[in-house]
Amino acid sequence: MPFKLATSHLSLRQLRAFLAVAQESSMTRAATQLHLTPSALSMLVRGMEDDLGMRLFERTTRRVVLTDAGKQFLPTVELVFQQLDSGIASLQETQRMKAAQLRVAASPLLASALFPKVIASFRSQHPHVTVVLMDAPVDSLSDLVRRGDVDMAVCTANSDVTDLSSHLLYVDKLMLACHMDHPLAQEREVSWQSLVDEPLILMRHGSGLRSLVDKTIFKWSKHLQPAYEVSQVATALGLVSEGEGVSILPSYAISRAQAAAQALSIATVALVGPVVEREIVALMPVNAESSVATDALIEHFKKHAGKY
Repeated sequence: MPFKLATSHLSLRQLRAFLAVAQESSMTRAATQLHLTPSALSMLVRGMEDDLGMRLFERTTRRVVLTDAGKQFLPTVELVFQQLDSGIASLQETQRMKAAQLRVAASPLLASALFPKVIASFRSQHPHVTVVLMDAPVDSLSDLVRRGDVDMAVCTANSDVTDLSSHLLYVDKLMLACHMDHPLAQEREVSWQSLVDEPLILMRHGSGLRSLVDKTIFKWSKHLQPAYEVSQVATALGLVSEGEGVSILPSYAISRAQAAAQALSIATVALVGPVVEREIVALMPVNAESSVATDALIEHFKKHAGKY
């Protein structure tokens, strides 16, 4: 068979036929796989060989085997279909993501301190997804999910919520925030016990953060008398920056505040004895069918939240 130098115009049907015969080593089995008759498949392969000007298969009474040219060509054809399948899958995912809307609820602290950067970086990768963020009181988040008002709620883990599925997103540590001139600012880590005699600036009773602080420090101070009790983290940090006391806050909240107001003279020190962590989770209805956009946001949160 003479070799052709002219550019060939092979069709996908011919390439699929070649790949099936190469994989099955049988015209009959390959024809069954492609829902063709053996004669129709044979014509496709023969037309391909005529177009290329070379034999791709040696036909025997029992088997069809690749020639040297066929063996050389096979990896190229396999790569064509791998890339084609990958491109189609990517296109389909993009279409599913288009016009998608995610309704997410979070506590005011998470919504202000962590979500802006997470959403911004997520939207840069998925510009067709609209994220609707609702900052709501912590005790209302699970009900928003139950009523279907939001697709997910992001909050600290709560063992009392058993009727919703919980997906771990991020683990945060409680840290000490103090003025840069405070003696503790020079330490690599500070024990909880050493804070008993410090003027503490804490969240008011009723917040999950305050409950966790009280529970941890109860071993050394059963009647804690904070210097200030406030409702907003920003207020606590403002007082700390003026040297009015020290505070115990989630690390992401401190980092966000420092980035937003570079003038704050606040140092962050690790708290130990014990190290207290809080799990940040996504709450969703049990057995709810998650969307591509929802799964993408969860994976993005897991990957990027720690950076912020």
